[in-house]
Amino acid sequence: MNKVLLNQLVYFKRVNIPKYIEANIQSIALKHLELSDMGKLRDRMEGQLYYSRLRDDIFSEYAFENLIGLRKFDWDKRTKKNYKRKKYVFENKILNLVLFMGDSLPKFSADHVGNCIFVHVNTDSRVLVSGLATKSMIDKMTVEQDSKIIEFADFKGLLEYNSMDELIMKME
Repeated sequence: MNKVLLNQLVYFKRVNIPKYIEANIQSIALKHLELSDMGKLRDRMEGQLYYSRLRDDIFSEYAFENLIGLRKFDWDKRTKKNYKRKKYVFENKILNLVLFMGDSLPKFSADHVGNCIFVHVNTDSRVLVSGLATKSMIDKMTVEQDSKIIEFADFKGLLEYNSMDELIMKME
């Protein structure tokens, strides 16, 4: 894990993903790939890459929704092969989840992100969810870095939240 990120783990909330979630994801991936089991993949690398992306995406959504106490996780939407995560909208306030993995720090386009929460997915089914970065924080970083592509490295200044209501109050 990146040293910058390691030094800031205290600013993240850790969410452990139950084992049954991974089994559900595997079933969805098999359905999307129209296979009865992963052993029947024609291209193992491509199939594994597809599964990994799907897994990381669902893990990030599940962890965030679980953390804020949002409704029961909607598995039906994920069974659709063409599903694309939409921005979360709470009381007309938009929120993006910015997913990042491995040793890299989150990078994103400031033009496409307003309020956001960063989600780091580990290979061991551990997910780290950051505090809230508001649109004004992102705009300030855009000016400071003089770039539309932001590499976020300081999680200390993000706003904490413990519920959906608290999160909504802090969003712009």
